[in-house]
Amino acid sequence: MTNLETPDIKNIENGDFRYLLRGQLKSLKDNLQFRKRVVCDPLCKTDTVEIERYPSSAEVIIDGRKMINFASNDYLGLTSHPLITEALKEGIKLYGAGTGASALVTGHTTAHAKLEEYLKELTGKEKVLLLNSGFAANQALIKAHLSLGANLILDRLVHASMQQALFNGKNFYRYEHNNLKKAERLLQKYENTSIFTEGVFSMDGDSPDLQQLVSLVRKYHSYLVLDDAHGFGACGISGQGTPAKQGVSFSDIDIYMATLSKACGLCGAFIAADGDFIDYLVNTSKEYIYSTSAPAYIAHGLLTSLKIINGEEGNALRKHLNELTDYFRKEARNLPGNVILLPSSTSIQPLIIGDNKRLMEISVFLKSKGILCGAIRPPTVPAGTARLRITITAAHDRNDITRLLQTLYDAFNSIT
Repeated sequence: MTNLETPDIKNIENGDFRYLLRGQLKSLKDNLQFRKRVVCDPLCKTDTVEIERYPSSAEVIIDGRKMINFASNDYLGLTSHPLITEALKEGIKLYGAGTGASALVTGHTTAHAKLEEYLKELTGKEKVLLLNSGFAANQALIKAHLSLGANLILDRLVHASMQQALFNGKNFYRYEHNNLKKAERLLQKYENTSIFTEGVFSMDGDSPDLQQLVSLVRKYHSYLVLDDAHGFGACGISGQGTPAKQGVSFSDIDIYMATLSKACGLCGAFIAADGDFIDYLVNTSKEYIYSTSAPAYIAHGLLTSLKIINGEEGNALRKHLNELTDYFRKEARNLPGNVILLPSSTSIQPLIIGDNKRLMEISVFLKSKGILCGAIRPPTVPAGTARLRITITAAHDRNDITRLLQTLYDAFNSIT
């Protein structure tokens, strides 16, 4: 078949790959689930806009137009911090542009070792392992537990990186989101269990009760695996994430995973755990063994990023972020229309619209006014809960939040 518009009947009956492909794409478009990339650049010198300061993730350029960016996970606004960019330049001079090999060959440099040591000291764990992304880290964690014969108990809303890794597994069970009574019933029923949950859920912005969860896993001799991708750096004393925010020690979390691509402003992820488990991952995890290591200059820059996060500047950035979030939540209660603001105290502020069509109309309206928010639709979120995923960062100021609120007010009044 050469013409996708007029497929051959015989090929249709045989399930021709290209015909089925076209059908799947049409279905996505019909259901307003089709996604397209946009070219998005930080606000710096362009053909239409010129500024004299370093770029900020709070403002972006799309199609030559300046927009206030409420779709970024750069929670502390560190992606273009001058000290970090200088550290990256220094790292390139010291280590070059790439590693050229996996960590088990020649890709594990002094910079990687220093970063792992810093994170080990920060978390108090026996060992730390760097991976290229949070997705890869969660895949490695799920697959390791499955291969060791554990029964996996997961919050129903854990990240897609965990869900996808379960496809070939059998011994896994889900409990209703943040319903620890349901989790306990599963713990009572099964032995050799590991509970997987998130510190801050990426689409809802809420958190589990970690103190209660720690009590449960100790009571039933289970293991607790925490994905704190959206909490690490952004909350807690010295940016030590959701455990610190809730008064829980890293020692109470058996396996701690966090990304280095959100509050830290760069890329990658790490797993902190006991030495035996990290050694097992080093020797069995395909995500680690068969991936070229991230450039050493990234690890070098991350050491500077973490020192900022853990110091006084980091404390000031988190204080500013919390003040902006509180201001948004207070004023958002006055928004018109049939929308629901989920009970999140974090940077992630989801507004449930419900209907895909209305969500996309609101998203287009916001963009027309220079406001960029995440328009999240199923299957990323459950059917009927399409939402604006608004992320507030420390790079924003109060005027940005006021403009967002006014534009949302206008959008909800205009689109019914």
